[in-house]
Amino acid sequence: MTYYRSKAVISFDYRLDGISIQRVSQVHDLGILFVPSLNFSPHIDYMTSKAFRALGFIRRHSTNFSSANCFLALYNALVRSVIEYGSIVWSPYTTVDICRIDRVQNSFMRFTGYCLNIPHPPHDYGPVSQVLRLISLSVRRDNFDITFIQRLIEGQVDAPRLLGELSFRIPSNTRLQCNFYIPTNKSNFSRNAPLIRMMHNANNHIDY
Repeated sequence: MTYYRSKAVISFDYRLDGISIQRVSQVHDLGILFVPSLNFSPHIDYMTSKAFRALGFIRRHSTNFSSANCFLALYNALVRSVIEYGSIVWSPYTTVDICRIDRVQNSFMRFTGYCLNIPHPPHDYGPVSQVLRLISLSVRRDNFDITFIQRLIEGQVDAPRLLGELSFRIPSNTRLQCNFYIPTNKSNFSRNAPLIRMMHNANNHIDY
């Protein structure tokens, strides 16, 4: 598979011991689906479908449950673990992809609110999330970004090449609280590249 962002694709016939290597259009690497354009929408499709199947299993076997802790344990183990795995790589930045992922948690809260008789307005899952103490998935993804970059700086993540890509800001103004320099990017794709996104989230975090 060849990764590219331009329309002009350089296609080369790679051979190993005289045998042509088959070219594929997608590949799973450590549980994440990669495509040539490095667009993670196909991975989000795959991931949300898998999460909804797990959520269907919970619905079929827990309709008589009356404990919020039981629902949360099942959701965290079988569903949320799926839609958060590797998020520092594929974290979405388009509204469409963000909403597709949020639909999974909203569906869980709708089902749990019904089973536990938690009153809430239609399509407003705020009361349910308060009872279950669930925070939004986007906030959790931002927290994962900040945790990763902090562990990278502290040496808990052994990735010197990634560490060398961080752009620390040398303050010339004491009122400027940003720790990282964010370069100017001309496209949303480059603006939301993993390390750029992590540095941006760290700059915006009140306690970082």
